[in-house]
Amino acid sequence: MSVSQEDIQNEIAKAQQLQQQLQRAVSQKQQLEMKSGDVDRALEELKKLDDDTPIFRNLGGDLMVKVKDRKELVEELEDELETLNIRVKSLSRQEEKLRKNFQELQEELSSKLSGLQGNMG
Repeated sequence: MSVSQEDIQNEIAKAQQLQQQLQRAVSQKQQLEMKSGDVDRALEELKKLDDDTPIFRNLGGDLMVKVKDRKELVEELEDELETLNIRVKSLSRQEEKLRKNFQELQEELSSKLSGLQGNMG
């Protein structure tokens, strides 16, 4: 089997592309895990509060509104937490697949490089 420098360059480009995809997946997963933790902590704090304690929700920037229905807010946060956890699991599977593909490509590239060096010597 003859290995050309062009083959090697193509493999390197594929590896770089996979590495970038992997970094994006890891970054997205970390962001979602942080958000999930925030939502989880908010739910825990809500459960500690007395029923008559006023609750305010930040709508972005400096705007906050008083929550009228605590039960609705809890359900909304639980739904959001469930969605975040599903997305984290999905990204974990994607990360695992990308890591496996990246490792296989590295091994293939290493093998080709060894073959190329053997042909030069």
